[in-house]
Amino acid sequence: MATRQRKNSALRQMVLPFLFLLLIGYFVFHSLNGGYGAYALADMKLKVDVLEADLLALRQEREVQEHRIALFRRETLDPDMMDERARLYVNMAHPDEMVIFNN
Repeated sequence: MATRQRKNSALRQMVLPFLFLLLIGYFVFHSLNGGYGAYALADMKLKVDVLEADLLALRQEREVQEHRIALFRRETLDPDMMDERARLYVNMAHPDEMVIFNN
């Protein structure tokens, strides 16, 4: 029985390391450019900062609106303020009042 022996060539010894290098390159590329990679993470952090700023602005606006609504509660209702707002919306005044237009 004859056995055949192969000569170890340099190219044959480099195939397996080259394949592993390609595999590592694949994973490195997708860890940077993938949907949840490093670049996408930076974009997500930027979006989070923008949305948190929007949330802060909306919370402040809500506090202002809640304060204005609280002024109309029965316990804190100011008759002068109600009279002022009603005159503003209806565009009417008492006969003894002077109206100054600033157009």
